[in-house]
Amino acid sequence: MTKFKYYLFFMLSLCFSTSIYADITTENFRIIKAPEVAKSTAGYGVIKNTGDEDDTLIAIHSDKAMVMLHKTEVNADTGMAKMVHLSKTVIEAHSELVLEPMSYHLMLSNFADGFFNDNEIIIVWFEFEKAGKMQVEIPLKASWETMDSQSDDHSHHQHH
Repeated sequence: MTKFKYYLFFMLSLCFSTSIYADITTENFRIIKAPEVAKSTAGYGVIKNTGDEDDTLIAIHSDKAMVMLHKTEVNADTGMAKMVHLSKTVIEAHSELVLEPMSYHLMLSNFADGFFNDNEIIIVWFEFEKAGKMQVEIPLKASWETMDSQSDDHSHHQHH
């Protein structure tokens, strides 16, 4: 009977500990339309963690393209910029990860249909260690400047 009590206590504590996840949301995501000759393009937006726990972005994928999280780093001596692939990124509690030019950004390549079409919505899956998978519908925009319009935000997210 004592083993049963320990087992029951363990199972109940496990249920309560896994039900408290970081609250992840996205805002103002855009994928920049690349010229037809381009082999890649970038995506920008904001990932917010409004929860009380840090969470780690562990994977990103889409059926339309290969998607990676990159960070642009500039060498202080040479002024040369390079992109660094990040396989995991921690988003601290009550903070945000801003994806913008010359900083963190999504890198999309190997387009499934050759290239994206005007006004296309690209579905991207973000997977977090605690929050799980999140589907984000990201609109294709002609340029970075279109991100400044908050009223034109059509990005949506769903947890799965």
